[in-house]
Amino acid sequence: PGDTLDPTRSGGDLCVQACADDPTVAFHVIRNFARLARGTAVMKWSQLGFGRTSSTSTSQQTERNLLGFKDGTNNIKAESASDFADFVWVGGESDQSWMRGGSYLVARRIRMLIESWDTDYLADQENVFGRFKTSGAPLTGKHEFDPVDLQAIHGGHPVIPVNAHIRLAAPSTNDGQKILRRGYSYTDGIDPSTGLLDAGLFFIVYQKDPRKQFIAIQRKLGQRDLLNEYIRHTGSGIFAVPPGLTAAGDYYGK
Repeated sequence: PGDTLDPTRSGGDLCVQACADDPTVAFHVIRNFARLARGTAVMKWSQLGFGRTSSTSTSQQTERNLLGFKDGTNNIKAESASDFADFVWVGGESDQSWMRGGSYLVARRIRMLIESWDTDYLADQENVFGRFKTSGAPLTGKHEFDPVDLQAIHGGHPVIPVNAHIRLAAPSTNDGQKILRRGYSYTDGIDPSTGLLDAGLFFIVYQKDPRKQFIAIQRKLGQRDLLNEYIRHTGSGIFAVPPGLTAAGDYYGK
């Protein structure tokens, strides 16, 4: 619900993600893949991202998105082998043996309406996310990693609004499901049709079953999330990511 997907920024047969400390390195990786594939494959779309919009290890601090809020505080961490087994790696539940040990990637290009967001007052921004902007703490706590209390009431109303992003995306309101976020911020200059910034979140997420995880969660967010006033989903893709190569001579597509 609410998708405004651009078909020229969606889908595709193969997905390649190149990461580097220097974006010039990532650029040349993709450039050379495209060169080697010439005559066999053509690039349908690409997106250059920067920074990190969620921590994936307990050793990392939580970075901020382009709306100024800490993003992905409760993300799955690399140190949690049980979470990876339960929510990320495809296991024996799949009838596709070649996918066992792999994962499914969903990529979403989410444009942020930054100029509109900047006109909103701080308290409303915090109600949209359900977190304090400065500390990243839930509205029911004082520190970033304090537990989120979705039952807290003040003045007869939930402290965390019923349509706040943190509430709708929480595992406790999604049958316990979690997803591994590994997204980036992006900026593509100015939209010539509006004169506004074309920037936002290049959301990348891994999971063992998109039907039960991303798709189910996003369907709820698309219908009710307060954040929808300030974002537009403009690109989308879903890809099967087979497990890594372990034996000499192995290759993808084997």
